[in-house]
Amino acid sequence: MSILSIEFLIFVAVTVLFTYALPIRLRWISLLAASLFFVACSGWHSIAHLSAIALLTWLGGLGLRAAENKSLLHRRLLLGLLLTLDFGAMAFVKYTPAVTGWVNALAKGELPVWELAVPLGLSYFTFQSAGLLIDVYRGKATIPCNPLKLWLFVGYFPQLAQGPISTWKELGGQLLTGHRLEPEQIVSGFQLMLWGYFKKLVIADRLLPMTSAVLTEQPLPGWLALGGLAFYAVRLYADFSGGMDVVRGVSRMLGIELPENFRRPFFSQSVAEYWRRWHITLGGWFRVYLMYPLTTSSLGIGLGRSASRYLGKKAGRILPTALATLLVFLLIGIWHAANWNAVVYGGYFGILMAASMLLEPVWKSMSRTLNLPKNGWMKGFRLLRTWLLVIAAQAFAFTTSPKQGFSILRQVFGSWSLTGFAQRMTAIMEAREWIILGVALLVLLVVDLLCEHKVDVCGRLAKASFWVRWPVLLGLILSILIFGVYGAGFDSAAFVYAQF
Repeated sequence: MSILSIEFLIFVAVTVLFTYALPIRLRWISLLAASLFFVACSGWHSIAHLSAIALLTWLGGLGLRAAENKSLLHRRLLLGLLLTLDFGAMAFVKYTPAVTGWVNALAKGELPVWELAVPLGLSYFTFQSAGLLIDVYRGKATIPCNPLKLWLFVGYFPQLAQGPISTWKELGGQLLTGHRLEPEQIVSGFQLMLWGYFKKLVIADRLLPMTSAVLTEQPLPGWLALGGLAFYAVRLYADFSGGMDVVRGVSRMLGIELPENFRRPFFSQSVAEYWRRWHITLGGWFRVYLMYPLTTSSLGIGLGRSASRYLGKKAGRILPTALATLLVFLLIGIWHAANWNAVVYGGYFGILMAASMLLEPVWKSMSRTLNLPKNGWMKGFRLLRTWLLVIAAQAFAFTTSPKQGFSILRQVFGSWSLTGFAQRMTAIMEAREWIILGVALLVLLVVDLLCEHKVDVCGRLAKASFWVRWPVLLGLILSILIFGVYGAGFDSAAFVYAQF
């Protein structure tokens, strides 16, 4: 069931009505029934895989709790086994076709390539269940006695479509406690859903022809290659953050606040800040459950001490974190897809992040020596620098091979002749479409600027008078219905991040 479909809107309305019709202590049952139905709509393989992971998490969590008095080695081995089964199931489904293809190519073999059906929200519920197991091992979470309550945490339907990845502390209590009906939350959630649909249907899907043009038109003038990469970055942001707004809006209507997954990443002044604002819960998961344990382990501490003897104390302290960051981004790249482009994408950001950590003392020293200003001009330079570094990575985000990605990057530095500019742009999209896109991007920029300056646009609108709120909502609805990109021959269900 696509979250853009009429069926989904009806499903949400029924779920909200039924949930608030029940006594508060039983409202989690309505959420469970809705989640079971939503997962079942995507096929038996989804509900079977998710249920198996939920059962593994429940039994494993109880086992970890029962083993509290056992030796540290015993508990570590148990946790290692549980995480291997959890991530192994995901890897088998997600990466078996690609790995088999690589083996056949290298060994010139003829192993059968199994095209396995990927369950709905596979990566999201896998990471969420793994995080819960680690928290139980650390004594930071407990496993509910009722396995159905654990299933609800793992399979809560809004987050399966787009994320985010939540912890038990963030979500568990909200799901099971029950909430009173708050009209303001209903209005605020509905507004957030509309804003998400606007970003997805009016902006992201309208940019698809520009991305396609970069892939199909060869050779490209430099301005079109760079513009295609920039527009793809905007398209990805509008697509993913739009989907997140929809599911967060649905959840808010049910009285549950999901973690924020985007915080206006294109206002970042460094690549590190960009990743703190982009897919926040995924980055947070890797930091808490992988990077910090690596840097504080005996291996990380030993590496830091050894590096200090040869590179100095500052570099020695930073090196373990830099190497762990490089590993994390390689894994994030592979999480996106099982191909070499994903490895290049993750490695690129990993090298940038690791290098920035190691060179930060040098940069600070240069800034003091040269007395570089900290005014708006410097902020503008850092903003532009970050934009260019992020845009360059998009060459490997939507192409099919590193060769194709590097080819597009080379063309950015080719001819910038503007001859035939208008004809090229109107061949990609009609002038009317460019005007609609320009206005929609301006609206997005204004709203993001207000949010960047700590203005709660959604909250203020929800509390505004009837004569302010409803014209805005009707304007959004009409914009989506009139200017949204959908219809015969167009798959509006194809969220970029839904495949993960």
